[in-house]
Amino acid sequence: MSGPPSPQPLGAGGAGLDLLRCPSCLLLLWEPVTVSCGHSFCKPCLGGAGLSHCPLCQERLELRGVGAARSSVVLCGLLERCVERERLLAGLAERARDRLARGDAREALRMAQRGVELAPDSSSLRLCRAEACVALGQYPQALEDLDTVCRAEPGEHEAFFRKGKVLLEMGQRAEALLVWEHCLTLSPHFHPARREMAKILMEDNAPQPLTAAAHQGDALLSSAGSQVNGGSPVLPSSFTQAQDQEGKLADGREDAVSEHSLSQLGQRQELEISAESQSQELVDNGEETAVAKCPQLCLGELLSISDLECSLCIRMFFEPVTTPCGHTFCKECLERCLDHRPNCPLCKQSLREYLKAGRYSPTVLLQDIMLATFPAQLAERQELHRAEMAELSNLTKNIPIFVCTMSFPGIACPLHVFEPRYRLMIRRCQETGTRRFGMCIYENGKSFADYGCMLEIRQIELLADGRSLVDTIGRRRFRVLSRGHRDGYHTADIEYLEDRKVAGEELQELQCLHESTYRLAQRFCEHGDLTSRHILMQHGPLPEKEEDIQASADGPTWCWWLISILPLDPSYQLNLFSCTSLRARLTQLQRILAALLQQPPARTLLPERGPRGHV
Repeated sequence: MSGPPSPQPLGAGGAGLDLLRCPSCLLLLWEPVTVSCGHSFCKPCLGGAGLSHCPLCQERLELRGVGAARSSVVLCGLLERCVERERLLAGLAERARDRLARGDAREALRMAQRGVELAPDSSSLRLCRAEACVALGQYPQALEDLDTVCRAEPGEHEAFFRKGKVLLEMGQRAEALLVWEHCLTLSPHFHPARREMAKILMEDNAPQPLTAAAHQGDALLSSAGSQVNGGSPVLPSSFTQAQDQEGKLADGREDAVSEHSLSQLGQRQELEISAESQSQELVDNGEETAVAKCPQLCLGELLSISDLECSLCIRMFFEPVTTPCGHTFCKECLERCLDHRPNCPLCKQSLREYLKAGRYSPTVLLQDIMLATFPAQLAERQELHRAEMAELSNLTKNIPIFVCTMSFPGIACPLHVFEPRYRLMIRRCQETGTRRFGMCIYENGKSFADYGCMLEIRQIELLADGRSLVDTIGRRRFRVLSRGHRDGYHTADIEYLEDRKVAGEELQELQCLHESTYRLAQRFCEHGDLTSRHILMQHGPLPEKEEDIQASADGPTWCWWLISILPLDPSYQLNLFSCTSLRARLTQLQRILAALLQQPPARTLLPERGPRGHV
């Protein structure tokens, strides 16, 4: 079953605190954790480490990589900025009671404990902690919290009533009666206390509230700082009023017993349930009142741009990604850091498993908050990113250059990419949608050669450590006009090469030259020795002839296949590559093949065709 829908963002700057509610429990987020799909929940709502699917979108969750879920640092900071202390504490108390209602006393105790650490003077949170301790059978600890509340709020009867309940659970009936008597002095018409006293007084051997404990009662009632049963600070000095009204209380007690014994015994259980419900309603109403008193401020009035900035680029988040360790960065910023080292840039926590999963889903809540609070700034940030992508998409200006090996049009070029600069370059080629980059060889005296081939990415296999095996194929030849750099890798302004077209008689002569050269290539491939078989195994068979030898700007593909496998010096290959005359290129190939057919090339001169990488 899917959880409740997430709150929708409001208008510009007008989003209220409802945006910060957990989509699962609908309460204000507490210890918010962002899972791998990008949704954020209260940590307790995730149900522990065994959760396999997102409660909101039902998407399967990837391995988090750090064991226990970590709260989002950015979201925790936003909650502290946006939610008033009183409302945050009231919400925490409400959440702890919700956990108690679900039977999860240990989690309720943990929440209440955290709340008391934040606000030791909060009576509401101490009452919550006492309830959780009672549910876990930790009565002395519960009594300690209730004593603290009684001292802090001596005029509130609710804490004294609960204290009497705990004393009763501990078997201290006389002390419980004593505390409930004081509760009735504060609120004479508080029926739950009357009923609890009546239940005890109806039992056999029931203690008398001011006689069974008379030998210790004087001391108990004389000072708020005295102790009951060795450790429970008890009633404030207002108990002197109880002594003055002893006769009235005794009469009231007798009336209560008579009432129960003569006319109300048949409805006793129903009244007890009603009393407990009334008690709980009083507490819940108090929490709701505390929340209602807090003004409904807009997030735009509480936050600034600096609250939503990436700590790496110091700009407004763009596609914010939250790591398993709880830190948030722009997606691109995080990927660039992980190119160099698989650790969180801030806390240095290992992110190997996170990197292995390869999932960088944007944090939905942060995107909603930015859209709701700073729409103009977010639009400006998005426009800046689009401009950067448009610049990277240009296939003639500042194209990325991979300096590695010779590549040729129509010929596959497998690459092993491991250097951080080229990991970034390949990722950008994918993000822009061009999936293209230039390949050039190194040339002495220059950063790279004056000619290269545009490669197109066909498939990428990402490895667990961030490296990748990239299957590319050559597309078009180009000439370098100018050189540059971007983020560590080379760039260039280029112009594309194109073979000169011929017609008429010259085209017929070119066709004949093409046919004869192709036959020589066939003879070379069919030579039958071990070397030829090795070539065919590594590179596949000789490509078929094209019907129109001038259809492609780079000429027939089989020519480039042949150049790539022949045992030629790279400088000679580059010379053939830069030639824009198909006639000249075929003539050179014919001479080379004729020489090789007379004396087969040595095996050691043949190039290997495994994945290439930049060393």
